[in-house]
Amino acid sequence: MKDNQIEELIELLYRTQDESTRWRAAVSLEKIDPGNPKVIEALIQVLDRTQDEKTRRRAAVSLEKIGTGNPKVIEAFIKVLDTTQDELTRRRAAESLGKINPGNPKVIKALIQLLDTSRKVPTRQQAVAILEKIGIGNPKAIAGLRNLQHHRNPYTRLLVTELLPKITALTQSETQQIEDDLLLFLQETRVKDTVDRYFSTNNPKKAKFCYHRIIACLDKLQEGRDIITRRSLLNSYLDIYQRIVDFSIKTGDLNRAFFYIELFRNRYLVERIAQHYAPLPNTVTPELSAQINQAKVTEKKQLQDYTNGINQNLDEQQLKQLEIRWQDAKKALETLYAQVAVIEPEFIAKTKVSPLSFRQIQSVLPSDTAILEFFFTANKLLTLLILPGANSPKSIPVKLNPKSIAALAQAWVSGITTKTPSKEKEDINATIQTLSEQINQISDSLNLSTLLPHIPAQIQHLIIVPHKYLHLFPLHALWLNDHQRLIDRFAVSYFPNLQTWKICQNRQRSCHSLMGIENPTQDKDLIFAKAEMASIRQRQQFIHRKIFPGKQASKAEILHSATDTHCFHFSGHAEYNFQNPLDSYLMLSENSAENLTLNTIFADLHIPQADLVTLSACCTGVVDAFQPLEEYLGLPTGFLLAGAKAVIGSQWKVNSIATAFIFDEFYRQLEQTGNKAIALKNAQNWLRRCTADELRERASTWDLSKLEITERIRLDAALYSLEGIPFENPYYWAAFILTGC
Repeated sequence: MKDNQIEELIELLYRTQDESTRWRAAVSLEKIDPGNPKVIEALIQVLDRTQDEKTRRRAAVSLEKIGTGNPKVIEAFIKVLDTTQDELTRRRAAESLGKINPGNPKVIKALIQLLDTSRKVPTRQQAVAILEKIGIGNPKAIAGLRNLQHHRNPYTRLLVTELLPKITALTQSETQQIEDDLLLFLQETRVKDTVDRYFSTNNPKKAKFCYHRIIACLDKLQEGRDIITRRSLLNSYLDIYQRIVDFSIKTGDLNRAFFYIELFRNRYLVERIAQHYAPLPNTVTPELSAQINQAKVTEKKQLQDYTNGINQNLDEQQLKQLEIRWQDAKKALETLYAQVAVIEPEFIAKTKVSPLSFRQIQSVLPSDTAILEFFFTANKLLTLLILPGANSPKSIPVKLNPKSIAALAQAWVSGITTKTPSKEKEDINATIQTLSEQINQISDSLNLSTLLPHIPAQIQHLIIVPHKYLHLFPLHALWLNDHQRLIDRFAVSYFPNLQTWKICQNRQRSCHSLMGIENPTQDKDLIFAKAEMASIRQRQQFIHRKIFPGKQASKAEILHSATDTHCFHFSGHAEYNFQNPLDSYLMLSENSAENLTLNTIFADLHIPQADLVTLSACCTGVVDAFQPLEEYLGLPTGFLLAGAKAVIGSQWKVNSIATAFIFDEFYRQLEQTGNKAIALKNAQNWLRRCTADELRERASTWDLSKLEITERIRLDAALYSLEGIPFENPYYWAAFILTGC
C-alpha cells in the first residue's frame, strides 16, 4: 500500500497546478517514507520548478529533514541560492544547507557567496550565524572570509571582522603548538640551505653538525602524530633523510649511518607500543591502575577513529571533532601518567622512544645471530651487516638500480593481487612458474652471495630489516649460489626495525594455550583447514585449547577470547588492501562488517599474553611497501601493536594443502626446539624435500574424526593425487615469514 501511496503523491506533485495541493503532497511524502530516493528526487523537482516561493520553502523543509548528506539535495539548495530573488527562500535554503552537511566545501562556498552577494541585512546575518556554527577551524571558511575583509559594503566588512576571530579561535596550547611547529619548520629550512652550502664546499664537519640539527627538527615535528599525518609531514623530507644516511656512509661513519637508518623506521609502531606497554610500578594502587588501563583503551580507540576518518577523507569539521576527542583522550592518559610519575619519577621516560645506538644493539645480540639491514637512498641500496662483538656495522656493496627493483616489485604485486580466472591446472602451474622465475630475478638483482664471505660460520640466525619493496619478497628463499638458498644456511626472522626486535625480546610469554579459528566462512575449498587444525590441537604443549569451527567465530567472541590466549591460530581467508591498508582483513563472514580488519585490530584487539599469532591465510604478511616512508601498515603490524611477541603471515596467495603440512611440521618443531625461527626454517625445508609418500604417511597421524565423510573423501583424493616431491617449488613453502621473536 505504501508504494502505491508514494507513486500517487509523486504524480500529484508533478501534474497539479494548485500550490496548496502540492504543498500538502510534499508534507505527506516527508512523513510516509523519508529515505526513499524517489521522494527526494520529486521534492528536488518541486524546489527547482515551482514558481511559488512558499511551496519551495515547504519543499526545502522536507528535504532538510530527509536529505542529510545527499549530494543531489545539496546541489539543489545551492542552485536555489543562485537563482531565486526571494530572500526568505534564500535564507531557508541557507539554513537547510547548514544542517544537512555542515562541513561540505560546496556548502561553505555557497554561504560565503551568499554573504558576498546578498543585499539584504537579515540574509547576510543569517549566513554569518550559520558559518559561525559550522565553520570553526574550517580552512575554506577562513580563507573565504578573509577574502571579504575588504568588501565594498561596510556592514559586510563589519560582520566578517567580528566572525573571523570566532571561527579561527584556538586554545593557548594549540596556538603555542602551531608557533613551535612553524619555528621548527623555518629553522629546518634555513639549516637545509646551510647544509647545501657546506656540502657543495666539501666541509663535512659543518655539514654533519647541520644534518644533526635537521634530524632534531624532523624528530620533533613527527613525534606523537597519527600514522597518516607522519607520512604527510615526513614525505617532503625524504630526500634529506636519504642524503643524511648517504653522507654518513661517504664519510665512513657507519655507526651514525645505522643510527639515522633506524631513527625514523616505523617509529609509530614503536611509540605506540612504548606508550601502552610501559609496566606500571608495583606501588600504583589498583584503582589508579584500572583507570590507566581504561584510559589506554579509550585513547587507542579515539586515535583509530581519527586515523580512519583521515583515510576515509571525511570533511574538515568531522575530522576536527575526531581529532579533539583523541587529544582529550591523550590528555586524560597523560594526567594519569603524571600521577604515576609522582611515585616513580622515571616512569614517564619509559613511555618515550629513544633510538637504539649500535652499542645497545651489541649488548643484546646473541653470539649466533647477525643482523642484515637494508636501506634505499635515491640512487642505490645500502646493506649493513651487524655481527656480534663488532665495533661498527659492515657496509656490503650491492650494485642495484632502485628503479629495477621497483619494477620487479610492481610485477610482483600485480601477480599476487590478480584474481585467478580459473582453477585449471594449467593456470595454477603458470602462476607457480612465474613466481619461481621472479624469485630468481630478485636473487640475481640482490646477489646475496656477496654476504657469505663476511659472515662467520657460527652465525645460524639472520635478523632481516627490509626496506621499501624488499618487504614484499621472500628474502629467505633467495639463492646464495647455484645450490643453496638463504634458508639452507640460516633461520630467518623479519622486523620492521630493531626497536621492535628489542621489544619482542623483552616480551616473556608462555605457550600453553591455543585459540584456533577454523575456516570461519566454511569454504569447501579449504578442506585442509580442518586437517591443519586437527594436527595442531594434538600438540602436547597446548594444555588449554579453544577452537572456533565455522560460523562460531564471531568478531566479538574473538576479540573477547583472544585476551588471555598464548597462541592465536587463524586458518581461513584473508585479503590485503593496497589502496587502503586499514581495510585489510581476516575474513570471518560473508558479512563484511564481521571481518577482523586491520583498523579493528588497531582499535579493539588486546592480546598481552600472546606468544605467537599464526595467520594461515593469503597475503597476511604483506605490507604497503610502496609508501615513500617507513610507517608500513599490515596485519603483522596490528598484531604486534596489540601485544603479540611474534606473527607468522604469508606474502602471497597460498596453497591450502601445502600450508596444512607446513604448520603441522612447524608446531612439531616448535615443541622440540622452542625457537620459532628455527621451527619455521625446519618446517619449510622439510616440506620442500618431502615425497608424496612421506606426506601421506604424515597425514595418517592426524585425528580427522571431526571431518564429515564427504570432506574425508575429498581430502584423501587430494592426498593420493600427490606425486614425486610435490611441494619443491618455493610457491608452496616460501610464502610464510616470521615477524618477531
